[in-house]
Amino acid sequence: MEFADEIDKLARDIPKDVAGLCLDTGHLRYSGMNPVTWLRKYADRLDYIHFKDINEKVYKEVLSEHIRFFEGCGKGSMCPIGTGMLDYPAIYKVLTEEIHYNGYITVEQERDPRNVATSLRDVKASCDYLHSLGFA
Repeated sequence: MEFADEIDKLARDIPKDVAGLCLDTGHLRYSGMNPVTWLRKYADRLDYIHFKDINEKVYKEVLSEHIRFFEGCGKGSMCPIGTGMLDYPAIYKVLTEEIHYNGYITVEQERDPRNVATSLRDVKASCDYLHSLGFA
């Protein structure tokens, strides 16, 4: 599932007691959707969430080149959470104050497998940033 119409179709066609959703903040934004809007929209179907962030400068370059998602990751489109274009204070607010989400969240740092030297450092920076917002 990559685009809004695909998520909506899945939600219409498959009852929530059969399948929940795993929404990915980075993939939502990468596809032009606002993660806060979509977390709110499908709050009753959220089984799981993936967190990541997007380097806006690289993202714009990738879009202008019309290259595939993982090629963009290879160019550095994904960055540590809190250093990119996603509004994590707003995501925190919707999850904790509005929809009272208490499920699992995975912090991801997508990379080209040939460029993983700083992955652990970047995931730690992401976790540190998320803790500073109040995520446990």
